[in-house]
Amino acid sequence: MRGILLISHGQYAEAFKGSLKMIAGEVTNLYSCCLLPTDGPEQFKEKLNVLKPELDKYDEVLVFADLFGGSPCNTTFVEFATNPKFHFIAGMNFPMVLTAILSEGEAVDSLIAQGREGIVDVKAFMASMSSDED
Repeated sequence: MRGILLISHGQYAEAFKGSLKMIAGEVTNLYSCCLLPTDGPEQFKEKLNVLKPELDKYDEVLVFADLFGGSPCNTTFVEFATNPKFHFIAGMNFPMVLTAILSEGEAVDSLIAQGREGIVDVKAFMASMSSDED
């Protein structure tokens, strides 16, 4: 089974987790770790180490970070990069993580593609739909 870890600045990862549960229901393999304004990299690393025994239960762990190059992403990468079962994706968005939850075997490159496809200029899309009807 695959574990999913959401990491972020502030409470974003925890709130994101709550939003995912609104659609996917209770998800037992979904975890979050937040770098709070009062935390430094060492405090964040301690939080990751608290989660480590839970993450060790999985054959594979997908780590979704809010921002490439940010402290949560960098700290988590340094902590787990040598473990081959960990995969790291920065720039998480709802479509990619929801797909990871609902499609257990989805490949990392496919999840990234889902995230990209989920970015839509709604006004332009709706305009093209109305012009197609003419």
